[in-house]
Amino acid sequence: MDVLVKNLLLGAALEELDAERRDIVLLAYFLEMTDHEIAERLNLIRRTVAYRRGATLKQLKKLLEAYTNE
Repeated sequence: MDVLVKNLLLGAALEELDAERRDIVLLAYFLEMTDHEIAERLNLIRRTVAYRRGATLKQLKKLLEAYTNE
């Protein structure tokens, strides 16, 4: 699926993530899928999706902070 991200900084930060983590964030926050739905789509355990989503949000926060401090 294609997802349009209008915010340039967020788009750049998302590009720095590995594909699976980027997919989890996009599916969860842009396509409003549940962890269970994402797990089924990516062939993962729901808890793995939840953990990676949380860890990826922290990573995105750090990336965005670094971009705004440049």
